[in-house]
Amino acid sequence: MNNFKYEEYPINIEVNHHNIKLLRIGNHYLGKHSSYMNDELILELVYMLNGHSFEVDSLTKDIEYYVADVEYGDTPKIYRLVFLIGGEDLEILGIVNAYRRKPGRKK
Repeated sequence: MNNFKYEEYPINIEVNHHNIKLLRIGNHYLGKHSSYMNDELILELVYMLNGHSFEVDSLTKDIEYYVADVEYGDTPKIYRLVFLIGGEDLEILGIVNAYRRKPGRKK
């Protein structure tokens, strides 16, 4: 049984030269990161992707996954977003996972 659920938010940004109109945030992050991560923070982090391009990090079943490390906050912390871009016109950005990175870690 698949418990994957997501919330949708309208958005207007450009990522990897695609006009993104819809953000889908999956619930995967709630499993380990709900003490500090929420949809509102993820939305703020996603807006910081605007205008940037990212290389494919991994490929699974013909789905390209991207990774972005975003520095955010008054006392800056690094957050990692794992995402994909989909939809008929590649207008949907889907957040697969989001979490805070520990300093000095590469993956």
